[in-house]
Amino acid sequence: MNMGSLVDYLEIGCECCEFRYNLWLIAGEPPPPQIRNSDPKGDLHKELMQCQFCFKSRREGVTFFRCGGCQIEIYCSKECQKKAWSRHKQKCAINRKYQPAGGGEPKPMKDLRAFTSKHRPSISSAAQAALGVAKNPQRAQEYVFAIFLRPRSNPTRTETAFWALGAAVVPFSAFPPDQIAEMKGQLKSATDLNVANGSLGAMEVVLMCIDPNVVNVVMMGFSDGPSPVEDPGAKWKHWLLHRLNEGMVC
Repeated sequence: MNMGSLVDYLEIGCECCEFRYNLWLIAGEPPPPQIRNSDPKGDLHKELMQCQFCFKSRREGVTFFRCGGCQIEIYCSKECQKKAWSRHKQKCAINRKYQPAGGGEPKPMKDLRAFTSKHRPSISSAAQAALGVAKNPQRAQEYVFAIFLRPRSNPTRTETAFWALGAAVVPFSAFPPDQIAEMKGQLKSATDLNVANGSLGAMEVVLMCIDPNVVNVVMMGFSDGPSPVEDPGAKWKHWLLHRLNEGMVC
């Protein structure tokens, strides 16, 4: 994915976040995280880690395995994987297209996916607040939620592997035409699946790591119910960057 046009949307969060970012530029390293108010067991994170067909969660004691093709999508049984194949086939091909010739994922991509998974509840809550999809689900068809990151050197925990520089609401028109078609195709599949399971729809979240250039695109369902974490409200950017940079998981 070409990040060039998206960097124009990068804005360092609030004054507090900008101050800490400037300290990083001076010191060469971001401030160390002060991990607090976290759930080390990640119960909510487990609840959101679900079979991509029946939506059983790891919190229910389910053991997952990954798609043998892309090694990304997870399922609780071979039966669910078979039933999901017609829907997953296109996404599986896209996932494999961006993997090395020998298969598997390079370490930066694995790290970014793991970081995303750890922070999924917080990212989902911030994305819903930023996009305003609970009141206007159509906005999920017009905009994506983008998070700009840089890797930390020698991180000790998965949830602190990256430093979040900023987050923004980005129109689909900011992407190249061929990527728009690909992204909208994935979003439609995710939206249909979530609506069928009682949600309002799905939104597209793009996590972009700068240096090295690594991108993780994920679909997240949304509803008009209360946020499972807390409602960040109008200060969603500061709320999200604080949680990501302090390694606060739930």
